[in-house]
Amino acid sequence: MAKKIHQVVHRKLGKERAYGIAYTEDNKLEIDSRLHGYRYMLYLLHEHFHLKHPDWSETKVSKESSKTARFMWQMGFRFVELK
Repeated sequence: MAKKIHQVVHRKLGKERAYGIAYTEDNKLEIDSRLHGYRYMLYLLHEHFHLKHPDWSETKVSKESSKTARFMWQMGFRFVELK
């Protein structure tokens, strides 16, 4: 059975000194609400990889999220919020 989609919470993470936090036991991630553009994509992917691959080292998560974010950005992917 496939795992449910992650819950994503947007809030300021200044006190935590982080741009994102992954909670593997809750299948939840938090992203700093002040992030936009490329940095938002990078940290969203970074925390996603923590949830999908809890056995990966921080170095591997950072490397893979950076490579994926660069590729997606070069291919023109952008987050657009329509209201």
